Amino acid sequence: MSSIITSTVLAAGDGVPTAVILLIILAVVVIGVVMFFAQRYKRCPSNRILVIYGKTGSGAAKCVHGGAAFVWPLIQAYDYLELEPFVVPIDLTNALSQENIRVTVPTTVTAAISNQAGIMQNAAVRLLALSRGQIQAQAQDIILGQMRAVIATMKIEEINRDRQAFLGKVNEAVSMELEKIGLYLINVNIRDIEDESGYITALGRKAAAEAINQANIDVAEQEKSGQTGVAERQRDTRVAVADANATADIGEAGADRSRRQQVAALEAEAVSAETEADAKKAEYRANQNVAEQQARNRAESAARKADGAIRVAQEEAEKAAEEARAQREEARLNAEIVVPANAQREKVVIAADAQKQQAIRIAEGQAEAMLAKMTAEAKGIQAILDGKAQGYANLVSSCQGAQQLASLLIVEKLTDVADIQAKAIQSLPIEKIIVWDGGGDSQGMSGLGQRLMGALPPMHELARQVGLDLPEYLGKTASDAPAKTKPQPKKAPETDQK
Repeated sequence: MSSIITSTVLAAGDGVPTAVILLIILAVVVIGVVMFFAQRYKRCPSNRILVIYGKTGSGAAKCVHGGAAFVWPLIQAYDYLELEPFVVPIDLTNALSQENIRVTVPTTVTAAISNQAGIMQNAAVRLLALSRGQIQAQAQDIILGQMRAVIATMKIEEINRDRQAFLGKVNEAVSMELEKIGLYLINVNIRDIEDESGYITALGRKAAAEAINQANIDVAEQEKSGQTGVAERQRDTRVAVADANATADIGEAGADRSRRQQVAALEAEAVSAETEADAKKAEYRANQNVAEQQARNRAESAARKADGAIRVAQEEAEKAAEEARAQREEARLNAEIVVPANAQREKVVIAADAQKQQAIRIAEGQAEAMLAKMTAEAKGIQAILDGKAQGYANLVSSCQGAQQLASLLIVEKLTDVADIQAKAIQSLPIEKIIVWDGGGDSQGMSGLGQRLMGALPPMHELARQVGLDLPEYLGKTASDAPAKTKPQPKKAPETDQK
C-alpha cells in the first residue's frame, strides 16, 4: 500500500495526475461492484424460507432455509415464506356419519409452512406471494373436506367412545393433504362432538342411568345383607336365652346345634349370593368385551376402507399428473422434433415438386421442339417427294413411252454408277496385287485394267436384267458381236493299257 501511495505521490509530483484519477475511478468502481454483489447475497433467517425463482437450474424455484444464497440480477428474483404457525378455526357442522346422522364437530387446527425439502418446493410453487388469510382459507377448505371424509367412515359411538382413534385418522388424512400445498399440521384440537338428533346425549343418559341403577342395586344388596344379619343375631339371642332356662346340657347342645345349622345356612347363602354376583359380573364383562371387540373390528374395517379410498385417490391424482406430464412432454417433442421435421419434409416435397415441374416443363419443351423439328423435316421430305413426284409426272408426260422414260432414268444414274466403279478400283492396293499370267495374250500388267473392267458387270447386262435395252450410242456388249470360233482342244493319243 505504501509503494502504491509513493508511486501515486511521485506521479503527482511529476505532473501526471491522470494516473491518480484513473486509480480513484477504478477504486470507486471496485467498491461499487463489491457493494452490489453484497446486496445480492441474501441471508435467510431461521423463521423464514428464501425462495429464489427465475433461471435457477433446479426446477421452478430454489428454496433455502437457515442459510444464504446469491441472487443473480436480471435472471433471478427472490421472496420469503413465513414459518410462523397459524390457527385455523374449523366450524364443522352437518357432517354425515356412517349411519347418516348429522354431526357437529367444532375444531381448532394449528398449521405452518413446512421446512422439509420436498414439501418446501410445494409451498414455493403454490403459496408464494399469498397473504396469511389466503393461506388459512386454502387450509380451512382442505381440513373441512378431509374431516367430513373421515366422519363418513365412522359411527357416532366410535367417534364418541374412542376419540383418540378419531383424532389419529383426522391427523393422518389432513396432514397428507396439507403437505400437497406445502403446509405442516402441528395440532388438531376437537372441542366438542354434537349431533342434531341427540343420539350422543341419549348415550350419555343411558350410561348414567345404568351406573345409577347399578349403584342402587348394590345399596339394596348391602341393606338386605345388613338387615338379615341383624335379625339373625336377634333370633340367636332369643333362642340362647330360652335355651339357657332349659337344662344346661340340652340347652347347650341344642344351642350349639342350632348355631352350627344357622352358620352353615348363612355361609351357603353367602356363597350362593357371591356366586350369582360373580356370574353376573362375568356375563357383563363378557358382553362388554364382545361389544368392544365388534366396535374395534368395525373401526379397523372402516379405517382400512378409508385408507384404501385415500390411496385410490392418490393413485388417480398421480396418474392424472403423469398423464399431464406425458402430454406436456409429447407437446414439447411435437414442437421440437415433429413440427421441424414436418416443415423440412414439406420443404423437401416442395423442392421435389418444383424439380419435377421443371423436368416436366423441360421435357415438354424438348418434346415440342422435337415435334416441331420432325414436323418441319416431314414437311421438307414431303415437299421433296412432292417435287420428285411432280418432276416424274412431268417426265412421264414428256416422254413418248416407258422405254424412253427408263432410258432417261438410267442415263441419269450412269454418272453415279461410274463414280462408284471408279472409287472401287481406286481403293484397291495396286502395289499388293499379284498377277498370275497364264501365258496368253493378256499383255501382262498392261491388260490389268481391261481385265478388271471385264470382271465388273457391264451396263448393258445390268439394264437387261431389269428388262431394258440401252441405246446403241452407248455401245454394244460382246454378246451382240459375231461369235468367234473357239479352237477345239486336241485330244491326246490313246495308249494301250496293259
